[in-house]
Parts: sequence; structure tokens; C-alpha cells
Amino acid sequence: MKSLAQHYVPPDRDAIEGAYAKGDISITPSAGAPNQVKLAIQNYLKPNDSMTLLLDKDQKQLLSIKIASYLDEPSDAMNLTVDFGRLPEGTSHVSNATVEGVSKQFTVKTRNSDYRKL
Repeated sequence: MKSLAQHYVPPDRDAIEGAYAKGDISITPSAGAPNQVKLAIQNYLKPNDSMTLLLDKDQKQLLSIKIASYLDEPSDAMNLTVDFGRLPEGTSHVSNATVEGVSKQFTVKTRNSDYRKL
């Protein structure tokens, strides 16, 4: 699952441009948040997978990535959610990540917190 997740995060510019060229991208406003927009990409890496990027238009910041994919077969589903935080000086970082092996009934959650200048 880790190896598969690394193909999605960070997002690959060429893969996004390829999906755009094929018409596999939709851009919609986020419900209840006028400054946020969702960029949904279908067939990003594999047939019938998806990746959704939530962006803050005003801050020009990536807020989260949600991925629905699979390992070898579509029946071996994997979901990945990555939330980003922002440090006081503006640096963006991964604040939470959740990997879920759906068919394996396996979930790993990580949380990054308490960043301090060294």
C-alpha cells in the first residue's frame, strides 16, 4: 500500500495534464466553503481509480488529497486521505494521513503535530 500511495502523493504534473487532455478532470466548488475548489481526477494512475484535490483558492494552498485506488485487482481496494496543515510562517505540511486497505480490513492513521523551530 505504501508503494502505491507514493505514486499518488505528491501528485504528478504529467499525470494531471494527461488526465486533463483525456477529459478525466472536473472542477467544482466545495459545498459550504466559497474559497475552496475540488479538482476530481478519474483514471489518474489506474483504470477506475480517482484522486480528489481540495484547494484553497485564496491562499493558493492544497488542503487535502483523497485517493480511491486498488492494489493488483479492483477488488483489493485502497483509500488514502492526506490532510495538510500550515505552520505560522506559511509552510505547508502533512498533518494527518489515513491509509485504508478496504478488503483487508486494515487501517493506518498517522498524525503530525507540535512542530517547533529547531
